[in-house]
Amino acid sequence: MKGLTKLIGGVVIGATYGLLFAQKPGKKLRSELAKSDNPLKTLFNEGIKADKEARDAAIQWAKNSEELQKVMTSGKDQFNAVVAAGKEMTDDARKEAQKKLEEVAANATKAAQELKTSATNKLNRGTKSATKTINKAKATASKKVDKAAKTVNKKATAAKKTVNKKVEKVTKS
Repeated sequence: MKGLTKLIGGVVIGATYGLLFAQKPGKKLRSELAKSDNPLKTLFNEGIKADKEARDAAIQWAKNSEELQKVMTSGKDQFNAVVAAGKEMTDDARKEAQKKLEEVAANATKAAQELKTSATNKLNRGTKSATKTINKAKATASKKVDKAAKTVNKKATAAKKTVNKKVEKVTKS
């Protein structure tokens, strides 16, 4: 900041120098403007000459100023340090983000595996329960079928006996 103040001060001093030691004094310039066909153009050209001289003087002063060179070198060094720190911060942030993403991916994989295991266990329990219920229903149905078959056989046997008795009666008569 101190160097910038000195640079601005140098520019102001250079501009003042250019005005004080201009090529032409004010009376002479006014006289030329009065005689000119296009005073605005003449004034513009004189302004450009004065600007160029002031700029050249400031550039010369800047080149010859050791203090300004030190300030510029220090500024470059500070800028380079800031850039290096920024790159390092960017690399650190990228590494941290990558680490967090890997953690999230690992947690998601673990959660998916746990969900799959839980679903598989529930499916297995459901399958076992369904198999048990089906086997129970089969056993119950088998018992009922056996009981119905015995009942049908008993009734069929009784009906056969009744039919045989009636056939014997009809045949004896």
